[in-house]
Amino acid sequence: MKVTVKDVISKAAVLAGGKGIEREVVSPQIIRPDLDRWAGYRDISGSIVQLTPAQNSLLSGMGTAAREKLCRAIMRKKPAAVVLSGGKVCRDLLACAESARVPVVKCGNIPRLARVLRERLTPRTGIHGVLVQVFGVGVLIIGESAIGKSEAALDLVLRGHKLVADDVVMLERTDEGILGRPTDIGADLLEIRGLGIINVKALYGDSATIEASVVGIVVELEEWKEGAYYSLLGLRERRHRLLGMNMPYLKLPIKPGRNMATLIEVAARNQTLKQRGIYTARELGRKLKKRLSR
Repeated sequence: MKVTVKDVISKAAVLAGGKGIEREVVSPQIIRPDLDRWAGYRDISGSIVQLTPAQNSLLSGMGTAAREKLCRAIMRKKPAAVVLSGGKVCRDLLACAESARVPVVKCGNIPRLARVLRERLTPRTGIHGVLVQVFGVGVLIIGESAIGKSEAALDLVLRGHKLVADDVVMLERTDEGILGRPTDIGADLLEIRGLGIINVKALYGDSATIEASVVGIVVELEEWKEGAYYSLLGLRERRHRLLGMNMPYLKLPIKPGRNMATLIEVAARNQTLKQRGIYTARELGRKLKKRLSR
């Protein structure tokens, strides 16, 4: 869905470049450049550029030729809009913006503008699965319906881990990674076939749930298939694509006698080791090569 400058500025005053009010905004980030180092800013096309009062004063205090040159340079990078949060308004900036049809907006509520940009432009999706925080690692459990995702999550909660979301997990891409949370009406709830919907927080206390968690690993459950290949050593690091990011991924086959909650706990701990640079399978591989080369 296309988001325009008009969509995000609300009732803020447009000082120049009003003909470009329908320009598309493509980035959720507000660019706050240092005009002394403008040459270092390469790709701001489609972004909102904010000039603080200090930067406005710097621009206004330049010589006429330098000021006009810098204003033209800003417009050549095709920002979606330029936002002024205070200070003296540079007339040369307004003239260049009018010519380039780049809106210049006076806005006193930058936090609100930043919030609107995040809400409108942060990549989001909903996925069928369960998200549990295990040893501080967000484990997204996926798989076919009735495979046992919710049952595994309940077992993990009984072991002291935290439920984030069941059935539908809402994911959004942030600076920290992929953040998962429940739907508005799904918080604290877990659906168990035969039992129905249970309130985990009411049953096991506040410590049994958490409002959101960054996804650290994706675990897919599937029925054990005779003849299918399942990794024994784990030398190959597999990935699962979520919102444009490649996430660590494991496929765990379900078979009588295999405790899925225990395996998921081990997967979470092993992922923590990998984040510290400890890869057990790779280390074993190196030892075997060294032994065979003797």
